Parts: sequence; C-alpha cells; structure tokens
Amino acid sequence: MGPPFFVFTHNLFFSTTMPFDPTKPVEGSEIDANELRAQFNGLKTLIDAIPAGPAGPAGEVSNATLEAQIAGTAQNPNVGTFNIALSDPPTRAEVQAILDFVNALVNSLTRV
Repeated sequence: MGPPFFVFTHNLFFSTTMPFDPTKPVEGSEIDANELRAQFNGLKTLIDAIPAGPAGPAGEVSNATLEAQIAGTAQNPNVGTFNIALSDPPTRAEVQAILDFVNALVNSLTRV
C-alpha cells in the first residue's frame, strides 16, 4: 500500500489510489506528499462508500416553520448570577434563596 499509481487510458491520465493504511505515516518520518495524498484519497474512498441518509425537505425554511421549531426550544435564560454569602451551616433563609434561584433558572430554561 504505497503512493498512488497512474493509469493512462484513452489519452486520459488519472490517479488510482491504494487503500487507506492506518499505520502511515510512520511516527518521526518526513512528510511525503504522494504518501499523504494516497492516505487522504484512501480516506475519501472510505467516506464516499458510506450510504447517504435520507434527503431532507427541499427548499428554504419558511418563517412560520422556523418559528414553530423555535417555539419548541428553551427560552434564552433571563436569570442573573447567584451572589450570596453562605454561613456555616446555612440558615433556612439562605437555603430558601438557593431554592428560589434554582427554580427561577429551571423556569427560564423551560418553555411553557
């Protein structure tokens, strides 16, 4: 599995690559353009062999479709940072403040 070899057919000159070799390039070796090109072409051949998935809908997305899809996602959170000095152990009021902040955060991230 070396560099590409060239085939001359019907006055056309094209390259046929060897399969991808995961052992190349060898660590510490100098870069060889032909070997590297053969590796990239071998990878492209492997990628091209993967069957394509189903085609998506044709055309652009309408504003109505876009808005309908956005409506199903979380809102941009409008919650500030939580700045509180906690005592050790925290008081009931401090724990309640933490709970209130977490609830506000959850509510802002959940679309109702």
